[in-house]
Amino acid sequence: MAKVAVGQWVPHVEAFVDVSRPPAQHSASVDALSALVNKDKLTLFVLVSKMEMYLTTTDHIVRSRGILLLGEILCRISFKQLDVNAISTLSDFFISRLSDWQALRGALVGCLALLHRKRTVGSIIIADVKRLLETFLQNVQVQSLAAADRKLCFQILNYILDHYPEAVKTMGDELLYGMCEAIDEEKDPECLKLSFNLVEAVMKLFPDPSGLAAQYASEVFEILSKYYPIYFTHGVGDDLDATRDDLSKALMHAFCSTPYFEPFAIPLLLDKLSSSLPLAKLDSLKYLDNCIRCYGADRMGRHVITIWFKLKEVIFSLSIDQILSTSGAKDMEKNKNEIVSEALTCLKTAIIQMGPSDEDRLINLILLDEDIVSSIHSVASEEASGLTSLQNPIQLHALGSVISILAESSAYFCTRVLQAHFARLVDSLEISAGRESQHLNNCSGPSSGAINYGALYLSVQMLSSCREVALTYKEEFSPIKSAKESWWLILEKKLDSLIHILQSLLTIDSQFVQSADRQEYVLCAVKGLIILATFPEPRLPLSASAYEDVLLTLTSVIMSKYENMHLWRLSLKALTTIGSSIVEFHASQKENIYNKVVDKISSLDEPCRTSIPLNLRLEACFEVGTSGSNCMLRIAKSLEEAVVGNISEATEHSSCFHSSCMSHFYKQLNKIFC
Repeated sequence: MAKVAVGQWVPHVEAFVDVSRPPAQHSASVDALSALVNKDKLTLFVLVSKMEMYLTTTDHIVRSRGILLLGEILCRISFKQLDVNAISTLSDFFISRLSDWQALRGALVGCLALLHRKRTVGSIIIADVKRLLETFLQNVQVQSLAAADRKLCFQILNYILDHYPEAVKTMGDELLYGMCEAIDEEKDPECLKLSFNLVEAVMKLFPDPSGLAAQYASEVFEILSKYYPIYFTHGVGDDLDATRDDLSKALMHAFCSTPYFEPFAIPLLLDKLSSSLPLAKLDSLKYLDNCIRCYGADRMGRHVITIWFKLKEVIFSLSIDQILSTSGAKDMEKNKNEIVSEALTCLKTAIIQMGPSDEDRLINLILLDEDIVSSIHSVASEEASGLTSLQNPIQLHALGSVISILAESSAYFCTRVLQAHFARLVDSLEISAGRESQHLNNCSGPSSGAINYGALYLSVQMLSSCREVALTYKEEFSPIKSAKESWWLILEKKLDSLIHILQSLLTIDSQFVQSADRQEYVLCAVKGLIILATFPEPRLPLSASAYEDVLLTLTSVIMSKYENMHLWRLSLKALTTIGSSIVEFHASQKENIYNKVVDKISSLDEPCRTSIPLNLRLEACFEVGTSGSNCMLRIAKSLEEAVVGNISEATEHSSCFHSSCMSHFYKQLNKIFC
């Protein structure tokens, strides 16, 4: 290919070197020269030869512009094939220029361009990468540079660690000294993000107890801790490569990069849990959760007691007065809810990650905690009735969440929790249910002994935990069923009583319970029935008859209590959820029973003699049909028979199935099948 004449491309070099020219012209010159090299109209050898004056002159402004031009061109010819000699020459040149502080930017650009080149087109060799890093650490004072140049420095260091780790592993103390010096006192957000990534990469590279990470953990963490928690604000429209969340995640990953940070990180995070700033508290919980996972059970065991008491303080810190006082501050409420949720997640992680040697210590710490014991006994006491235990619903929810997280962590934990509290809660529930039933039979005034909501709520939470254990248990389940003391046996003993109470809350009308309160009871009862009916089939605690009875209870509500739309829709949704679980777990025995229920709902051949309005019955058919293809096919068949039969009947008895009803009927059919 014909080469371009010197006179045609040298003006581009001169234009770039001239600092008085506008940036657009500088950029155009780089593009033009790069295009010539890429198209083989100008060889790199000729270019460098003719640029020698600009690359070696004592005029530091011209020299810096010349070196920067070569570096920028090298960036733009990253896919251009270069031979070994060319790469070696360029490597020697740019590495040597790292000591030229007046032309450092061009050297950094050129070094980064060399590192980015792929082996298939000619790349820098490992020996030169190591030499580059050594020269960099000896000569480059990162924090004395402008932000743009510091960013280049961090990009170089990160790229070497990520792509050339073998060039780093043989280095000694100078690597950690250089890194600490480079990142200390950094304030630019984009550079900070890169510096946190740098710490993560370096510490992961030396996992041995006698390695650099272990030796310098204290010094490195001291620098990191200055940035925690991240305080950084930016506008919505700010064009930044690093937001506050990005910085916080990068710092968290740096915290978690080595278990040798544990003696320093955990006390700091636990201390910040007492911060009055919601963001600092939330960050501490997120960091703590990840650190527990990364540091391991052996190291975290020593912090078990402190972690529990700190998390308990956060989880139970929201009083009803606090909630009411911030009822107008939606952001504050959101922060508090998010904090409690994160604390519960962290507690779950702590429980799951603890080693076998700490299991008993941890469960005893929580189960025997005087605040937990006192709260559950207060809920289960005979004096607790109705919504008296719900005076602070946030506290009850927190208590239920802690118990659930503990119980669902393992079969052993589940057994311990149920042994401690389940029987007493169900007994309390029975007593309060008996008082309510007696009152409804004998009195006409408001009840003073309503069903104990707190006991109901906690019992259902424990049921949910049992189901989670049953779902996740990987071993043979028969030993659980046959054990003298297991959660299964404890549940089985109280199951009939609990089912009766849950069903009664759906089927017994109580005009003395206010509608809002009534909805809380119903919601909890429906949840309990769903849980019981969706255990995996081999581990289902219900007998076939009890399972059918639960389904018939929900069906009865759907067919006869449609005046209460809240209860009606809850029951319909519950029935659909149970049907979906049959499909999910391939439960053939359950499916036979469930099909009987589907047939009851979809039997529309006598629409005039049923009390439920046709539109609701069709809605019920549609919802139940969504639980699985088999259900939809059964419903479709029933509807087909209904359409044929009712069209014939409508012809003879128009009063029984009038035209407006037929119109609605077809609209619902269209909804189902479309």
